Amino acid sequence: MLLLLCFSSFAQNTETPHDTVQRVKGIGLSANTVDQVEPLLERAVQGWADLNPRSLEYAQALTMLGMVRQFLADLDIHAFRDNVEPLYKKALSVYDRSIVPPAPADLALTLELEAGVLNAIGEVQEATFLSERAITIRKARVRETQEGAPRMTTAYKPGQGISAPTIAARSEPAYTNEARFLRVQGAVGLRFVVDENGAPQDISLVQSLGYGLDENAVLAVRAWKFLPGKDESGKPLPTIVNMEIGFKFLESPREF
Repeated sequence: MLLLLCFSSFAQNTETPHDTVQRVKGIGLSANTVDQVEPLLERAVQGWADLNPRSLEYAQALTMLGMVRQFLADLDIHAFRDNVEPLYKKALSVYDRSIVPPAPADLALTLELEAGVLNAIGEVQEATFLSERAITIRKARVRETQEGAPRMTTAYKPGQGISAPTIAARSEPAYTNEARFLRVQGAVGLRFVVDENGAPQDISLVQSLGYGLDENAVLAVRAWKFLPGKDESGKPLPTIVNMEIGFKFLESPREF
């Protein structure tokens, strides 16, 4: 037993910050694990600060620790200001100074998290600037999900003899782990064209919810089937659709 304890202590002492972050990802973030992973993330953050403060993994660890503390703060404004916001701010600083460009999804998530906390503590102007940065990234990612898809050169608005498309078959978009963990709810606004065959094309992001939910909404809608819009003679036409895709949090095990 003593040998086992010594080995465990030795393993922890020799674990790299990268190893620690990977261990946290293996454990996952949930209501049942936050107390376990918080000290691990604190250790990883300190390790990266000492070892390589410009590492993208340092920013990821800071963001994850911020999410844990945001979960534990439970809308306590003072905790947001003192224990959460500085972590997201530091993560963004690391991303901005990194030699290697961060993954767009990682940067957008941290921007959204920081903007949300800044809004909560009353720093609305700075929050708006960060939100706009994140939305720009999300719009680009939405376009990327449709690379190679056909482009519509002509489309019609419903009305004046043109009927609106109707949904024939749909599946619900998936929650991302980050959004589920932080209980994010709301709607993603999309604009797209339903072609003559009832397939959605040229999907663009009009209203962002963030946390990866924009991209998931687009992926879901691309698989939907519609009855196309028609003119007065019954001829199918490519028709413009504006739609909100709702995300409502349902109580379930939260894991990340």
